[in-house]
Amino acid sequence: MKKENKIMVAVSADPEERKALVCRLAIEHGFARTPSDAAKILIQNIYDIDLAGTFFVICDNYNFRGGVITTQRLYELAAKGICVIIGSRSIPREYQFICSAFYPSDFSRL
Repeated sequence: MKKENKIMVAVSADPEERKALVCRLAIEHGFARTPSDAAKILIQNIYDIDLAGTFFVICDNYNFRGGVITTQRLYELAAKGICVIIGSRSIPREYQFICSAFYPSDFSRL
């Protein structure tokens, strides 16, 4: 899978399904070999990550409405080529152009 310089967002209302999607994306981008390995590097809260010095971001519970500055920082990281994979319930319309959305149906064919 080729990485675009966008925020990769696993979109699902179900938290367990969202976590599985984020883990699947982490595996496809080479950060883990199995879902259990991916779950080990998964961060539950985006504010637990030092965004200034991180090499990748993998978080399964992000709210775009929670912090505009944090969303801007995530996009800056993605634009620089750093892998940003997050899970969210939805993507607001104003952020869709900076995101690549992945839904459960995208992975059902794999």
